[in-house]
Amino acid sequence: MVPTIQQFFLIYMKNILITGAAGFIGAQLSKALTLSNYNITQIDNLSVKPILLEDSSLIKIDVQSIDSNFLKKNNIDQVVHLAAKKNVKESFYNLNHAVENFDMTLRLFDACAHSNVKRVFLASTCEIFGFQENILDEKSEFNPFSPYAVSKVANEYLANVYMRYEKKMKITSLNFFNTYGPTEGTDAVIPNFVLKAIRNQDIIIEGDGSQARDFTYIDDTIRSLASIIKNEIDYFRYLNIGSGFDHKIIDIANIIKSNFENLNIKYIEPRPNEVQTFIADNTIMKQNYGFTQKIQLKEGIKKVIDFHIQREN
Repeated sequence: MVPTIQQFFLIYMKNILITGAAGFIGAQLSKALTLSNYNITQIDNLSVKPILLEDSSLIKIDVQSIDSNFLKKNNIDQVVHLAAKKNVKESFYNLNHAVENFDMTLRLFDACAHSNVKRVFLASTCEIFGFQENILDEKSEFNPFSPYAVSKVANEYLANVYMRYEKKMKITSLNFFNTYGPTEGTDAVIPNFVLKAIRNQDIIIEGDGSQARDFTYIDDTIRSLASIIKNEIDYFRYLNIGSGFDHKIIDIANIIKSNFENLNIKYIEPRPNEVQTFIADNTIMKQNYGFTQKIQLKEGIKKVIDFHIQREN
């Protein structure tokens, strides 16, 4: 039987499943890969309301419901697993979030191992490294400081187990540092501060504001991810997704304050076990995938401010 044109493209195009596809990174990665002629299957359970309306083709489903039959039916050969309960502070108070992160990944890896999936890109986090004196490279030791980070470390061991179990399947862990941008969830530090400034509310800093993070603008992150996925030759078990520079939280607040002269900053108790500093060593991304930081922090924050001012008016 001769396949239809639709069946032909489904079979021979790169068919990628993206979990968490309504999320901040997932939605924009789905769009970028679709524009690059990939066939994208998007899933999300919408437990977190997206800032923008989700794509009409998105399938509302839990990751735990994905089985090998689903992957075979959709001819999925690559998976980008972005779905997670990722609020670090909340993970101390809702322990089920860490359990869910492990459970969904275990079930997804097992489905992949029993189907035709050849590549899996697993969203990890700099939180797996905890606080270390040096800039963090892909070989830094695991040193989790939160239940969320522990769940992500557990996923790393799962990845190793399933690559031993199914040797045709390669898994790359994407160690995200702090990606930010206009459609990021408002519980994250930059949009949280921006919205408070727009609404003439105090910015609340947990601790003294000296804690620092490596911030990368969303467009730079999406370019990095697209380059990784399109490169079918090089394989790395771990890749750091970060700018290579750190900025203190008080500096973020002051950048925003420069756009809102009457803004007040208030300090409260630090969050439990907060890591002081995260900085990415992104040498592999620079040398192998041509990473460059095109959007600097002040410009990126201004884009976030302009976006939310427009939404608030």
